[in-house]
Amino acid sequence: MISLNAEEKSYRILFWGRIFIGLVFAYSGFTKLLEPVENFQGGMAAYEIIPYVLIPFLARVIPWIEFIFGAFLITGYLPRLSALVLAGLSWSFVLLILATRLVTGVLPANCGCFGEGSLIHLKPMQVLVMDIINTVVGLRLALLKVHPFGLSALLKQKS
Repeated sequence: MISLNAEEKSYRILFWGRIFIGLVFAYSGFTKLLEPVENFQGGMAAYEIIPYVLIPFLARVIPWIEFIFGAFLITGYLPRLSALVLAGLSWSFVLLILATRLVTGVLPANCGCFGEGSLIHLKPMQVLVMDIINTVVGLRLALLKVHPFGLSALLKQKS
């Protein structure tokens, strides 16, 4: 049986948070990468407050960021950087949802979060809550100096 020290025991809840955030973003990015980029562009345009000139660029970059840093977080590779990037992305989604509601008075029926062909379809308020949680947990993970149970910890032990 493996014995865990106190630091590793206290990390268990954050570990599951790390896995959850990583899975959410890796899946979100992956499903968008499988579809034509125009699908995500349409989802972004539905918010009506993102400058249209930025939408083609963002629609091509965001899915890759989500997928790569989500996969990094799942495996525990560069966990602090990955958690910080994804927390920042989650916070930007929170701001987007709130600003859209404030400016237009409504929110798109489909957030565009997981792509059109996804098995997951969330309502805007569900997305808002999830993004707030992802931001808080992501920031907590980014502040940790040591991340046991991950590739980075394993690589440090071998060197």
